[in-house]
Amino acid sequence: MFVSYIYKLGTIIMEKQEIQVHYENNHKLYLRLAENIKQALITFLSEQQISYHTISSRVKEFDSYFEKIERKGYDKPIEQIEDFCGLRIICFYPLDLGKIAEIINEEFDVLDSIDKTENLEADRFGYRSNHYIVKIKKAWAKAPNYRGLENLKTEIQVRTILMHSWADIEHKLAYKTKDDIPLKFRRKLYQLSALLEIADSQFQELKNEKEIFKKSLIFENKGQPKFDFSKDINLDTLQAYLDFTFPDRSKGNTITRRLLEELMSHNISLEAFDKMRIETKTIIPEIEKEIVANGNWAQVGIVRAILDLKSDDYWNSRNEDWKEHNWGKVISKWREKIKK
Repeated sequence: MFVSYIYKLGTIIMEKQEIQVHYENNHKLYLRLAENIKQALITFLSEQQISYHTISSRVKEFDSYFEKIERKGYDKPIEQIEDFCGLRIICFYPLDLGKIAEIINEEFDVLDSIDKTENLEADRFGYRSNHYIVKIKKAWAKAPNYRGLENLKTEIQVRTILMHSWADIEHKLAYKTKDDIPLKFRRKLYQLSALLEIADSQFQELKNEKEIFKKSLIFENKGQPKFDFSKDINLDTLQAYLDFTFPDRSKGNTITRRLLEELMSHNISLEAFDKMRIETKTIIPEIEKEIVANGNWAQVGIVRAILDLKSDDYWNSRNEDWKEHNWGKVISKWREKIKK
C-alpha cells in the first residue's frame, strides 16, 4: 500500500509518517480537552470542599503514542488508545478516593473504571490507583470551550500521595511484576509497600480523630452551643474556635498557623480573645466596610482587626509604616473612638 517505512497494525498496514499526521491532527483537540477537564475537576473538588495535592494533565508525546501502537498492534489508535489524554488527581487521604469517585461518576460519562488495588493479592506489593475512562457529557459540548470534544476519551487517575510515591519509586526501579524482582530484594519491597499502605490508613485515622477532637470542643449550655476554652491553645483548638465563631469566613491552615504564633507570642488565650470579640461585635461590621470596600475579611483578618482594636500590646507590635496604610489609619481612628 505504501512505499516507505511501514508497520503492520493488526490487519492494516500504515506507515509511521501517516501515523504521525494522524497524531498531529488530533493533538490540539486533546490538549484542549485536557486543560478544560482539569479546570472542571478543580471546580468540582472545590465545590465539595475536597482538598488535594495536585491535579495534572498530559497528552501523550508522539514517541510514546507510536510505541504503544506498535506494541499493542492497534489499527484504530485514536479509538483504541484510551489514555492519549490523561489527568491525575493526587489527594491526601484514602476516604477522598471514594468522594472523588462519586464526582467523576456523576459529572462524566464513565466508560470503564478500574481499582488497581483490587487486582493485588493479599501478599503482593504493587501499583495502587483508581483509573477511569471517561467522556464529557453531551450537554457540555454546547459550551464553546468543549465544542468538538464530546467523542474523545480521557483517562483520569486518582491516588493518594503515598500511592503516588510508591508508583514513582516503582517506575524508577522498573519492577512491574514479581518475576522482575531479584529474590534478595523481594522481601524488602513487600515490607515497604506494606508500610506505605499502613501509613495511608493511619493518616486517615489521624484526620478522623482530629475532626472528632474539634467537634468535642463544642458543647451545649442552656440549649446554646458553647466553646470549651479549657483546652490548651494549639492549631486544632484555634481552627475549631475560628470555625465555630466565624463559620462563613474563608480560612487556610498556613495563615491560621501564623495567627497562632501571634496569639502565643502576645500571651493571648482564646478565652481572652473571645471577650474582645464580644466587646467589639457591634462596631466590627462598620470597620470592615471602611477597610474592605467590596468583600469580607477571612477568619484571620477579622481576628487581627479585633486584636488591633483591643490589645495595646498587639497594636504596638505593628510596623509603623503599616499603620500609615488604610487599615492602620482606620483602626487608629476607631481606637481613639473606643477610648472616648
